[in-house]
Amino acid sequence: MGKAFGRVAAALVSLAILAPVAVSAQGDAIANRKADFQTLRKSLGEIKNVVDGKAGIETATAPAQAMADVGKRLTSKVNFPAGSDKGDTKALPLIWTDGAGFDKAAAGFNSGVGALVVAANAKNLDGLKAAFGETAKACGVCHDTYRAK
Repeated sequence: MGKAFGRVAAALVSLAILAPVAVSAQGDAIANRKADFQTLRKSLGEIKNVVDGKAGIETATAPAQAMADVGKRLTSKVNFPAGSDKGDTKALPLIWTDGAGFDKAAAGFNSGVGALVVAANAKNLDGLKAAFGETAKACGVCHDTYRAK
């Protein structure tokens, strides 16, 4: 009886320690996701200022690169672990049940962002405008399909 009790006690202690860690990891993923989307919102706004002639082309490089960095995290799904559809999030469960569709949407986003980076680095305003439109459409695909209203 002593060994069995010890095992049960050890299991309960482990559960008490690990359960909050799992919840915390999901919370961190949601917080990281939100931070990434704030970065995208800010960066898109900065690039839109360039597209609209309110800022110079030289200001587009940093926000384009910031968007590319977020795109890598979207593709890797580092901020979309299983179970992180619960809690304070607008992410729809479809992200996890339609992985191939989400991957395709992320790839479309990364394609547009890649073109933004190239155009920004080359100081090519026409290229930046075209890539901005492509990227904005890709954002809409994800928002329309994988984000709660």
